[in-house]
Amino acid sequence: MILKISLSILLIISSLFAMYTMFEIFGKTERRKDMDLLKKLHKINGRIFFIIFLAGAIFCIYYLSQSKQELSPRATMHVFSALSIFLLLMLKINFIRYYRQFYSYAKLLGIIIALLTFNLLFFSTGYSLVTGSLEKSSIENKIETPLFAKNGQSNVEKGKVLFQRNCSSCHYTDKKDFKRAAPGLKDILKEKSLPVSKKPATVENVINQIKKPYRYMPSFADLSDEEIENIIAYLKTL
Repeated sequence: MILKISLSILLIISSLFAMYTMFEIFGKTERRKDMDLLKKLHKINGRIFFIIFLAGAIFCIYYLSQSKQELSPRATMHVFSALSIFLLLMLKINFIRYYRQFYSYAKLLGIIIALLTFNLLFFSTGYSLVTGSLEKSSIENKIETPLFAKNGQSNVEKGKVLFQRNCSSCHYTDKKDFKRAAPGLKDILKEKSLPVSKKPATVENVINQIKKPYRYMPSFADLSDEEIENIIAYLKTL
């Protein structure tokens, strides 16, 4: 999450700076600033934007390839927005360097790229931050009364099915290594600490990890209390 937020902040700053320099160069009738310097800064900023955008795209592609999960509607929109930004950026570069007769369109493409970037970041990082903060208090309240207090007989078989559906693409159940995108979970609740967050290996902390994950794991806050209870029951058998 920290890496995601950092890349998002850098992309927002870069997009805002690109729009500022473009408006200063083309949007003013009275040119009171050094145009050559602004054009140079705009070009350098464009390269920085491309590098950051490419790094974020590679990270997301790697994560998706490791998770092997079907794309959700929101993730599909992220992919579409990212591809649109990349293609428009390539088109703008071609208009500036090779097809000068279309140079005037490069200005409009720059604005569209910036707006698409804001849209992409709002529905990815912004969504994660908002939903994470809203869920935090409810998670803490639920932890005060352990799930097992409501129902002492969890269904291990249901938990196994839920685990295979939601978790098995990233986690082994018979190993402790990191051969996949995430650590193996054998003896997870028998260890002193959780493998990534290093928090005590308690039921409460595992619930926290499922609903408000630490680092790169996606959130499964849509799972019901009963479903999480069944998954915990299955984890206890590993």
